[in-house]
Amino acid sequence: MWWLVAIVFAVTGYFSWQTVLSRTPKAGIVLMLPKENFVEIQSQTINFKGQLIGATIWFDSQIALKIMDVNQAKQQIFLTRQAIPEADWRLLCRTALLTNKKE
Repeated sequence: MWWLVAIVFAVTGYFSWQTVLSRTPKAGIVLMLPKENFVEIQSQTINFKGQLIGATIWFDSQIALKIMDVNQAKQQIFLTRQAIPEADWRLLCRTALLTNKKE
């Protein structure tokens, strides 16, 4: 019976990882208006824009952004530190921390 639980965990972990990878652009453009908490992310695979409503910084190497678009639909996007310039990473982290503080 333990092997069935292990298989379920492995399959669940695999599909969760595939979801994260599908929401992590490898290259693209990040547009930000920090005062309005507006973020637009464009890449070959995704195109999201909306208000930043929350974020989680993972080990100072990845950030998970929670974005709400004009239709009130919520999306979660993952960005890695290597994907954007250092100054933009710092601005994004500051904006994310300020957004979390306002909640």
